[in-house]
Amino acid sequence: MGSGFVEVDDVTIPYWIEGNGIPCIVTCDPSYQRKVLSQQLRQHFKFIFMEQRVLHVHEKPISYENVTMDTLVEDIETIRNHLVIDKIAVLGHSMCGLLALEYAKKYTEHVTHIIMLNTPPHLEYWASIKDYWNANVSEERMKLYKERQENLEKIRGLSHDEIAVMRLVVQDPLRWYDLSFDSSDLWAGYRENSEGQAHIMKHLATSYDIRENAPVRIPVFMSQSIHDYIVPYTLWDDYTDVFTDLTLHLFKRSGHTPQLEEQELFDKLLIDWLKTH
Repeated sequence: MGSGFVEVDDVTIPYWIEGNGIPCIVTCDPSYQRKVLSQQLRQHFKFIFMEQRVLHVHEKPISYENVTMDTLVEDIETIRNHLVIDKIAVLGHSMCGLLALEYAKKYTEHVTHIIMLNTPPHLEYWASIKDYWNANVSEERMKLYKERQENLEKIRGLSHDEIAVMRLVVQDPLRWYDLSFDSSDLWAGYRENSEGQAHIMKHLATSYDIRENAPVRIPVFMSQSIHDYIVPYTLWDDYTDVFTDLTLHLFKRSGHTPQLEEQELFDKLLIDWLKTH
């Protein structure tokens, strides 16, 4: 247990270590993932929760001009070397699952398992979100989301970070199967790196190709969810052939975060997979 940071390219990258078991680097969103990954999983994994330079809010301005996907992969490798760990698993949620995947492609000799939670196969899926939403959403869910958007537009006097949190909470009907779920506590303390996120969307997203350096021969555990309106599971229809050993579970009563919303089932499936791989 503990925490620390590494300095690379004059950038500070923090990390937190929790649990006992197979070392597993969680590739971003440490505050969120530390809340949604269970204590039971911490009996099977030693989680190393790290932040990414494009998402972490830095104390001093930094340049993103030369930051590529490979830069972010090397940040993961810096953490592994810093902690002197030879073999690790890598876990990424949402688009951060692609960071886990790309790290495993480059540093295959160090990776035992890849865990991708509700990850898209590419980073240009915005039109697909709208199509999946319109084709599958209930009237109740659609109405609730519209009401929340309208209420958000009326709010005034909040800070940049408070507005960012409110935008995420407003998206609860897109992110959670349970329409009564309030994600406010999960986002408590969240700070938004707008410049870093913009760099992802404008530069990294447009150049990413999951088929590069495929097929992937390391065992992969992947979760997807029927009621995930952030990353529709149908995005993977033409991409699963990039893996030679893929275990994919489609959760029926979850949105974007099955590791919390169906935690008992999720934990069992992941632990069982770990025992057989």
